[in-house]
Amino acid sequence: MSDMIDMYRDLKEHRREMREALGVDCPKCRIKQPKRTPTILLPQQRCKVDGYRDPRPETLVSEWLKTP
Repeated sequence: MSDMIDMYRDLKEHRREMREALGVDCPKCRIKQPKRTPTILLPQQRCKVDGYRDPRPETLVSEWLKTP
């Protein structure tokens, strides 16, 4: 049981690090809902609020994963 907890904790930490390194605020969220905190998008990720897709290539994620 604790192995699963540790695995999910590590996955959550990995996602947080990726969002800090590669994430950008959704520009449409700032326009449509200025009082709301904008969605943080990774390359090629779609915003669930307004449907905007980040145009950056997904190779940025794979390059980030390869760096030590």
